[in-house]
Amino acid sequence: MLPLLAAALTLLACITAARSDVTTLSELTALEGRSIAAPCHYDPSLAAHVKYWCRGTFKDLCTMVARTDRASSDPRVSIVDKPTQQVFTVTMVDLTEDQSGWYHCGAEQGGIWTKDPSAAIYLSVVHGMSVVNSRLDGVEGGSVAVDCLYSMRYRDMKKHWCRSGDPDSCHFTGPDGRFDGPSVTIADDQVGAFTVTIRDLQMADAGWYWCGVGSKQTPVQVLVTPRPSTTSHPVSSTPVVALSTEHITSDTQLAHRHVMEAVVAFASFIVIVGVVLLARKIWNQHKKEHRRRQAEELKARLSVCHEDIDEGSLIFLNMDSQKMAIFSTE
Repeated sequence: MLPLLAAALTLLACITAARSDVTTLSELTALEGRSIAAPCHYDPSLAAHVKYWCRGTFKDLCTMVARTDRASSDPRVSIVDKPTQQVFTVTMVDLTEDQSGWYHCGAEQGGIWTKDPSAAIYLSVVHGMSVVNSRLDGVEGGSVAVDCLYSMRYRDMKKHWCRSGDPDSCHFTGPDGRFDGPSVTIADDQVGAFTVTIRDLQMADAGWYWCGVGSKQTPVQVLVTPRPSTTSHPVSSTPVVALSTEHITSDTQLAHRHVMEAVVAFASFIVIVGVVLLARKIWNQHKKEHRRRQAEELKARLSVCHEDIDEGSLIFLNMDSQKMAIFSTE
């Protein structure tokens, strides 16, 4: 009976743990002397529970390092809980190699029969070098900078910056942790990082470089894009020039059109005047011809009357009485 009850309780604990889970990264790597921040996410039902960070291969046998309900015994480790975001964060600073190993972030459930939900993470603290950004993008004539990180054991050693494949191109820091060249500057904070700055970039500066200390080196790629064309400003003003030209052309065309309209109007006026003068001349010629014909007809009639008078007959017509009298002249 007791084994059956124990199995049931164990199963219940597993179900509870599965329902109220905690998740985090599976592993973290940091340079010796640097720091890490591990986010641990949890189920909303665990918002009011105590959160903790412990060290050990097995969760049930791990050594407590930090808890949210009391101050940490190690000043280099801190834990902050954000219940509204369902996450607590563990921060470890000034790391040393002997801090490498398994850690667990968990939420305390309470009770001897309840298994705390937790998540395991492996921390690797190494000595060597790394860079914040292994690719630098710059513009011709501009500048780029890279932060090279190193572990504490290299703090007092010279730092260098070399072009890959060209050992003679290396620049080394002096006793003050600096190197100042015409286009390259190295500044070492002598704590855990040095900054390399390349100024007045040229297209020939593109390529692979190494930032290093001692025998440790980390590759960095520098990319350089061509300087913006100096004709970009005139190009941008080209539409204005084109617009002005277009306006000038339009004004010229408008003036030409007005001139053509004036010429056409004047020509039309001339044609109309010519037509009127021609019509008047034709009409005058017609009247003159009509008068000439009347004169000829009258002359012809007079000629007939003269002949009749010569023959001795004269005819008078009384229009009122419609009487005709004929007198003989013989």
